[in-house]
Amino acid sequence: MALPIDKNTRILDLCCGTGDQLLTLEMAGYTNLHGLDLNPDMIAYAKQKSTSISFHEGDAANTGLPEASFDVITISLALHDKNQNLRESILKEIARLLKPTGFALAADFCFDDKTKFMGRFLITAVETFAGGEHFYNFKDYIQRVGMKTILPEGMFDVEEVARVLKNAIGVWKLSKH
Repeated sequence: MALPIDKNTRILDLCCGTGDQLLTLEMAGYTNLHGLDLNPDMIAYAKQKSTSISFHEGDAANTGLPEASFDVITISLALHDKNQNLRESILKEIARLLKPTGFALAADFCFDDKTKFMGRFLITAVETFAGGEHFYNFKDYIQRVGMKTILPEGMFDVEEVARVLKNAIGVWKLSKH
């Protein structure tokens, strides 16, 4: 799955953390980059790395950003650790923020018949150490078999576009219906 050729494509990374994915896009020549994360320390750190990327502190489920304002939205490894209601709220916000011709790229865990034992084992070990509510939400996400079953009904067309880490992490393209 390739990003648009237009380097001025308006891209938002939700739950961007330290902004590393956006920095990679910046190095690839993209110029209209935006990141949002709830953690003020992560955003402060990200802002130290780049002055040309627009980083904001905020809630991925209720960004306050204008409707239909992004061509591409990315979210990586940031849904499995949230409860299902919050997952759905974030995904609805993604749909609200996407331009009609836009799409989202969502990467998260995927445990199914394609997943190799070692990928499942390593991820489960890390998530077990996270413990608490994080681990509880991870188990719920995995029991739901991941991305396709956590999506709000009828909101997106879904296409799996990649698998990594022993097929235990999937990347899905989400296009608005």
